[in-house]
Amino acid sequence: MKALSGGLITNAASAFSFLRQFDNVVPIWGIQRETELDQFISLEKNPPPLDKSMWSIISKDRAELSGDFCRTCGYCLPCPAGIEIPTCARISLLFRRAPYEGFLEDSFKEKMELINNCIECGHCKNHCPYKLDTPNLLKRELKNYNEFQIHLFYKQ
Repeated sequence: MKALSGGLITNAASAFSFLRQFDNVVPIWGIQRETELDQFISLEKNPPPLDKSMWSIISKDRAELSGDFCRTCGYCLPCPAGIEIPTCARISLLFRRAPYEGFLEDSFKEKMELINNCIECGHCKNHCPYKLDTPNLLKRELKNYNEFQIHLFYKQ
């Protein structure tokens, strides 16, 4: 499930070739767009080799994504405080791996600020299959979000 880590793994061929090395594994890709489906169908028809180049990509992703990051499974929801946990809990990674401009709009800033309203009820933490300390992860991500905005402000 979430073989692409909710969009954080950006090289589908490396994820595909990694998972194909295991017998009896059927990935649940979590495809969101028809173009992604087309890509995986083409990979199935012409499987990429798990070679040195692929291992290099996999190693880079492992180093950057290891540890306590949200995979966006959504089991933490609903949040009583209205926090959009799957996105807010991984904003630092999204800044590095996705176009970030949309995350700087006022509507998204408001979503991030909801983290300040966390009542630490434990719902998210108790339902996370990865055993993340979600309330603290969210606080850390809000701090990183605010620092990123300051960095961009002074960069301009």
